[in-house]
Parts: sequence; C-alpha cells; structure tokens
Amino acid sequence: MKVTGRLKDLTYARGGEQILSLAIPREAEIGDAFDELMNVDVDITIVKHRKRRSNDANAYCWVLCTKLAEALSAEGEIHTKDEVYRDAIRAVGVHRDIEISTDAEKTLMTVWEHYGTGWFAERVDFVKGSEDKVILRLYYGSSQYNTKCMSMLIDNLIQDCKALGIETATPAEIANLMEMWQATERKNHG
Repeated sequence: MKVTGRLKDLTYARGGEQILSLAIPREAEIGDAFDELMNVDVDITIVKHRKRRSNDANAYCWVLCTKLAEALSAEGEIHTKDEVYRDAIRAVGVHRDIEISTDAEKTLMTVWEHYGTGWFAERVDFVKGSEDKVILRLYYGSSQYNTKCMSMLIDNLIQDCKALGIETATPAEIANLMEMWQATERKNHG
C-alpha cells in the first residue's frame, strides 16, 4: 500500500520502543489494511513526497521531442520522436541497476519495456567473477517522474533544441510556466 500522509508525533514506550504517529487523509481508507497488518512485523519506508509531473509538462516534452526528431531527420539520418525521448530519458538518468542471469536478461528487458516508450533496459556490465550474470540498467519513463526530474528532462530537451537552432517557448513563457508550476507546488505542499 502506498499513501501520502504526514508525520505527526514520535513518542517512546516504557520498553524503549519508538512509536511513530502518522496522519493519513480519510479518503485513503486504510482500515482493512490496518486490520490485516496490526500486530505483525511490516516493512516501512518513509520518504519526502514529491508531486508527479504535470500533463502540461508531459505535452511540452513531446512537442520538443517531435521538433528535435524533425530537425535531426532533416540532416539525413531519420530520427523518431521516440528515439529522441529515450535519449533524453537516458541523459536524465532515472534508473536502477540490477544483477540478473543471462538466461533471464531478454525476458526482463521485454517485460520492462512493455510499460511504455521511456521504459527501456540496457546491459551495462558483466558481474565480476560470474560468467552467467550481467548488470542491467532499467530506465524509468517520465510517467514516474516527479516535478524535479521532469524539469531536468525538459531543460535538457530545450538545450538540445537551442543547439540546433530550434525555436522553443520564449524565456518569458518558460518563466511564466515555471512560476505557475511553483505556485501550484507551494499550494499543494504549503
């Protein structure tokens, strides 16, 4: 179960255990999960919440990828917007590396890439001391990006566009978009 909430209190029991209190919105409806997990060991991970990227940012990303693909294709070698997008995903580098047997490598790559265009895998190394294991780098598509990662992706695409003389939004339009985005962030995380 994954839910967004806030830390509320930290107290100590007589036996020295730490008791952490969380505030979770009513609409999360965690009652059934609580009943099932009460008084059993559970794994707990708490990280700072980051809002996922907006649909406007996603649309802008694809506009830039299309413009770059068209410009690169005009130079002779055909490039697709999907290829440009994957290159940008690789440049931002949101990924995880795993060790896997060479027998399972192709299957995992196929399953991973099924999630979408930006989800791809590549072999980056062999496992030292093993003849049948490799290290795969699994890249996450921008659908999983928070606003910080999406900003990095768009900034990289804008730089690539500028390097090729491709018109992007004016600095004033970008500043206005970023101001609106930041205002929304402050409102949501106030």
